Amino acid sequence: MSCALRKWIVCGFAVVLIMSAGTGARGDSDPAVQRGLAFLEARASQLKTGESAMVALAFIKAEVPASNPGLGYCLAKIRARFASGSHYEPELQGGTEIYEAGVVAMALGSLDAEAHRSEIQLVAQFLMSRQKANGSWDYAHRSGGDTSISQYAILGLWEAETAGAQIPAEVWDRAAAWYLSSQSAAGSWNYHRDEPHPETISMTAAGVGSLLICQRQLARHRKGGGDGLNPLLTSLTPDGPAAKYTPKTETAKLSQAARKGIEWLSNNFTLAKGSLTIGHSVYYGLYGIERIGALAEKDMLGRLDWFNRGREFIHQTQTANGSWEYAMLGPDMNTVWAILFLTKSTAKTIRRIEIKRLGGGTLLGGRYLPKDLSTMTIAAGRVVSRPMSGAVEGMLQVLEDPRALDTVVQAVDGLVERYQTQGPTALRPHKERFRKLLADHDGYNRRVAAWALSRTGDFDVVPLLIGALSDPDENVVNAARQGLQLLSRKIEGLGPPPGASPEQRKEAVQKWREWYNSIRPLDLEGQNDEAEGSIGAAPRSPSS
Repeated sequence: MSCALRKWIVCGFAVVLIMSAGTGARGDSDPAVQRGLAFLEARASQLKTGESAMVALAFIKAEVPASNPGLGYCLAKIRARFASGSHYEPELQGGTEIYEAGVVAMALGSLDAEAHRSEIQLVAQFLMSRQKANGSWDYAHRSGGDTSISQYAILGLWEAETAGAQIPAEVWDRAAAWYLSSQSAAGSWNYHRDEPHPETISMTAAGVGSLLICQRQLARHRKGGGDGLNPLLTSLTPDGPAAKYTPKTETAKLSQAARKGIEWLSNNFTLAKGSLTIGHSVYYGLYGIERIGALAEKDMLGRLDWFNRGREFIHQTQTANGSWEYAMLGPDMNTVWAILFLTKSTAKTIRRIEIKRLGGGTLLGGRYLPKDLSTMTIAAGRVVSRPMSGAVEGMLQVLEDPRALDTVVQAVDGLVERYQTQGPTALRPHKERFRKLLADHDGYNRRVAAWALSRTGDFDVVPLLIGALSDPDENVVNAARQGLQLLSRKIEGLGPPPGASPEQRKEAVQKWREWYNSIRPLDLEGQNDEAEGSIGAAPRSPSS
C-alpha cells in the first residue's frame, strides 16, 4: 500500500468520526433529501469519478453519517486518481476531465480541506494547466470557451484556494475577463458565445456565480486592502498577505455584469418543463441560482423568491424511486443538483469559510509563553498552543483568573475551536460572562470578549460592541468593528478605519448607533444606548 493511500485511509477515518459525531443518523431532515440520498447510495458503486465526486458532495452537504456505503464508494473512486502521489490523474479526457477535477476539489474541500490540502493542490495545478489563453476552460477541440466547463473549473479552484492552495491572481483575473466578454448585451450567457446556442437560465446562473467568485478572490489584491470589501469575506489563504498584483478587471464592471445577469434571471425565470430557456436541466439551473443567492447574500433575486419557488418545484417533481429526472442529463446528476439546492450547499461552503476566517485567524498567537512547553505545537508554520479541551465554563474560568497566565492562550484557542465546531450555540449560554469580561482591566480579555459576543449572533450585544469602539486598545477596537460588520452583514462596515483618530472613532460610534436604532428589534427597545458605556464600567443588561 502506498504512503499516499495510507494517508487517505487515516484521514478518511478521522473525518468519519467527526462527521458521525456532528450529525444525526440520517443527515438532512428533509424527507425529499433522504429519499434522494437513498437513490444515490444504491447507484454510487456504478459511477465514474466525476459523478462519484458529485454524489460525495451531495452526501457531505446533506451531512450523512460517514459510515454510509455510498460515500465510501465515492471516496474510493476519488482516491484512485491520486495513486501516483505526485499528480492528479483524471479518469476521462477531452474536456470532461475539467468537470471531474473541479468537483473532486469541491468534494475534498468540503470533506476536510486541511487533511487533503496536498491532493487539493494537485487538482488545482491540473485545473490551472487547462486554462485557455483567453481565460476560459473548454473542450480539447475548442478554444473559444465553454460557460459550463469554466464554471466548474472556477468552483474547484475556489475550494482549492480556500483550502490553502496557491492560485495566482492572474487565473481569477483572466477568468473574470472572459466571463465579461461572453455576456450578452441583455445580461445573459449561453454555452458557447462563438456558436448559436440559446441563452439559458443554467448558463446565466453559471456566468453570474463565476463572476461573483472571481470578484471575491480578486478583492484582496485591490488597492486599499480589498477594494472596500470586508477582509473577513474575501478569499482565505493561510500563508500571509496576497502577492502584489493589480487586477485588470474593474470591480465596477464585475458588479454591473452580475447585476445585469441577476436582472435577466429574474425577468426570464421559468420552471416549465420543456422550456428552452431553462437549459439542459432545470435542477442544474436551480443549483446555479442557489449559488448566486449565497454569494450575493440575497433571499430575493429581483422579484424572484428563488429558494421557495425552487424547493416547491423540487418537492413536487421527485419520482417514486427518490430521484429527479430531466431530459438528457439523467437521474443521477439531477438528483445531486436537487439535493445541493435543498441543502443550500453553497451557503454551507461560505459559512465554513467565514467560521475559519472569523474564528481561527482572529485570535491566534502573541500572548504569554507557557511554562509547560508540552502544550505548544506547530500550525501553518507558527508556534501555537494546543486548544484547551473540556467545557467552555472551564475556559472562562481561566480568562477570569488573573493568576492563570500560563493557560490563557490554550483557553482562547479552546473557545475558537469550540466555535468552529459548534457555532454560536457554544458561546451563547455564556454571554453574560463575556459581557463582564468586556469591562476587564486586561485588554487581551476585552478583545476575546468582543470576539465572542459578536459570534453569539445576538443583536442585544450590539450596544456593547459599539461602546468597545472607544476602547484604548486598538486590538479591541478592531475586534469590535469586525464583530459589528458580522452582525450587521454590512460588508463595508461603518468604521472606524484601522489606526483611527479619536474624531473618526466618535463618528463611527454615531453611525453605528444610528444604524442600530433604525433596525433594533422591538424586544430590545428598552435597552438604552447609554449601555454603550465607557470601558471599565460594568455593562448594563437589556432589562436595566
